Amino acid sequence: MSNSDYEDFYFGISENKIYICFFENEKTYFKKSINFEIPNTLNNNLNFKIISKLLKNNIRSFEKSLGIFLTKGNISIQSKTYQSILFSTKNIFDEKKLDEKVIANLVKVGTQYFVNYEKKLSIIHIIINRYIVDGKNYNNIPRNIKFKKIILELELICLDKNLINKVSNLFKDCKIEINKIVSFEYAKNFLEEDDKTMCISAKKVLSGINKSEIKIQEIDQSKSILFERIFNFFD
Repeated sequence: MSNSDYEDFYFGISENKIYICFFENEKTYFKKSINFEIPNTLNNNLNFKIISKLLKNNIRSFEKSLGIFLTKGNISIQSKTYQSILFSTKNIFDEKKLDEKVIANLVKVGTQYFVNYEKKLSIIHIIINRYIVDGKNYNNIPRNIKFKKIILELELICLDKNLINKVSNLFKDCKIEINKIVSFEYAKNFLEEDDKTMCISAKKVLSGINKSEIKIQEIDQSKSILFERIFNFFD
């Protein structure tokens, strides 16, 4: 069997079911998928062991059917711990040209402040809903202007940190490396009627369907160091 690339595999985890989907490179619809029932909570140690065994067995079966080793994947999580938090971050300058670096630094400062004071939630997605530059409102970053005052209206999509740790440990136990985590409650804004797997909407999110969402590379929120860099934001 050949090794997989992480972009090919997506997992969907709901309260009572796990989905596994395989996408051929750059395809928007999966080639093959499976799903199976699971106990309804990861918090119970016995349930964790049962879910881990079920996941391992189904991964092995899926690998055999495809002839591909599954080593990495993206995960869409459905959870009642989902929260959408709105807040603003701002800065004032003597006069400065507005560019991507200004926005990136302002987002990092604002989200780092949130991480320092919020210990129970993990940030999964960051969306800039509005730019307010010298009192004028913009839905997208204004180009080629100088400014003195800027405010960003941010939306943070969060999930419970303990849940994220449980999911991470589950896939670590199955020797699967997690590339990206998606909140299904957010991703379902882009859901197609025939998508019953949670995977297609997650792939859309990670492909950048929402141009207001910032793509981030996470280091370790538990150490209050949120982002190494913000990238591909203004493509």
